[in-house]
Amino acid sequence: MTDGLTVDEALRALAALEAAWKDDDEALSALAAGGAGERPLPALVAAYGEHAMDTLMALAFGLRATMSDEELAEISDAVSSNIGARMSALLTQTLRAWGTLAPSDDLSVTKIIAHTVIDAMRAVTEDPDKTEVLPLLATFRSYALNEA
Repeated sequence: MTDGLTVDEALRALAALEAAWKDDDEALSALAAGGAGERPLPALVAAYGEHAMDTLMALAFGLRATMSDEELAEISDAVSSNIGARMSALLTQTLRAWGTLAPSDDLSVTKIIAHTVIDAMRAVTEDPDKTEVLPLLATFRSYALNEA
């Protein structure tokens, strides 16, 4: 998995996003308890949000693995000059800082971060108001599993 996340971390973060969306405090508590060496849940959800937004921005701007250096430079310039991409980066940077500072068992903060990540993910889809969250998260789960 890119952006410093393992497949297990991505799956844990996606489970937290789903639990927050369903308002399932029991599942969120279990995920927040984590295990030895696991990243605190608020920080993980924020980091995953950054990964998801980076992925969606790359897709929105047409980034492909087969691009030449010149094509990559053009896309980089296009992203840098796009206010939506810059605002997305600022949002994810803020969430990441907040997630890092939040206590690992603070479910309220985790839920707010999760809902913000979900809303940001939906905002870059074709029709945000009609984008259903659980299928969107399932798509990201499949992506994470295919990266394994």
